Amino acid sequence: MRFRKGRLAACVLIGLVIMMPVSVLGSQSSDDDCVKEWTMLVFWCADNNLEFCTEFAMDAWERALTSNDEVNVIAMVDLLSVNGTWIYEVEGEDSRVVKEYPELNTSDPAVLKMFVEYGMETYPSEKTLLVVQDHGFGWRGMCKDETNGSSLMSVDGLANALVEVKDARDGKGVDLLAFDACSMSTIEVAYEFRNAVSYLVSSQTVVPYDGLPYMMTVSDMVADPDMSPEELAADIVEDYVEYYSDRWNYEHIYSYSQDYSTVAALNMSHMQEVGDAFIDFTEVLSSEMDKHLSHVMSARMDATIGNWANIGGWEWQPDLGVFMEDLVGVISPELDATIEDFFGALDAAMVLEAHSDRYDGRVHGLNVYFPPSQSMYDSCAYWWAKMFVYHESNLDIVSESRWYECLMKYYGTI
Repeated sequence: MRFRKGRLAACVLIGLVIMMPVSVLGSQSSDDDCVKEWTMLVFWCADNNLEFCTEFAMDAWERALTSNDEVNVIAMVDLLSVNGTWIYEVEGEDSRVVKEYPELNTSDPAVLKMFVEYGMETYPSEKTLLVVQDHGFGWRGMCKDETNGSSLMSVDGLANALVEVKDARDGKGVDLLAFDACSMSTIEVAYEFRNAVSYLVSSQTVVPYDGLPYMMTVSDMVADPDMSPEELAADIVEDYVEYYSDRWNYEHIYSYSQDYSTVAALNMSHMQEVGDAFIDFTEVLSSEMDKHLSHVMSARMDATIGNWANIGGWEWQPDLGVFMEDLVGVISPELDATIEDFFGALDAAMVLEAHSDRYDGRVHGLNVYFPPSQSMYDSCAYWWAKMFVYHESNLDIVSESRWYECLMKYYGTI
């Protein structure tokens, strides 16, 4: 019996080795003596038309990481043109594959969870920055994997994955989440991550092909690894606007400046209060909507801030702050009080908001879903968007607030 058990154990071990990524046996081991200050985990979902951005980003990571004494840079990369998924460890001016998988669906939250768990366990550090890169579609999600049917990773799926990582590590999860994706700085998205991460960095509008200012950010991490998560979040915000305001002093995939860049960093410990204030706002507005449609329409139009009229852009996600400001003094004192509470909560949560000069202060860091018409809400103009239904999105702020009711009254269906 002992012999049989030993043979069974050996067969299981061999099977596990065969199923493991080819270079798993050579990956760095978890050792308290190797704990660094920062690990930057990059979930690079380029299984779509953003594949061409990959080389530019990896070159930036490699050149910026002049010393990895206190900073790890680890990236999971999925491409469209080849089957397979790889985890890279960036080492100075080079990168090496430490894990290789068959083709994975990088729109699956379980894949992201696996990568984050692997990165935090294998490359331990005091603080963790997670970058999630790909197309962003606001509340609908991100990480469009075209090899797997153009599916998206849902916002609640991503948030739940990070909560599970945090719970499994006795409350020690991702410190800073940064979205390298368009249109992700919305009330719906930010509220969903309030219990998942400590800080969030995202943009209300288009993120150009270059993505986050990786050369600047990684260089800053190397130069000052003692930065706190809040300090790094503010640093990314400052670097982002500077990078896209200068076409000459920084390398770009295309030689352009981004005149309409926006980015904000939020302290998620205050996000519950922001959500509560928004919920109160929707409860009052829903009772007043049918009497003040013209005021609401005017405020919505004034709050359109972006430059691409797509499902995640300016026509569908106006700036929430401008929208609220324009309603002050025109509907009711009760609504004004909820708006004042909202801005108080947002000010407490906002680490830093920055934007291009052309916005002239007309952005506040968060958008809200507000299509211009019922047909746009129903996604009649875009077949792919029909897969995503706002009021069935499982997002907390949608179910806890009366914003959906406000929208339906605005469109005249209630």
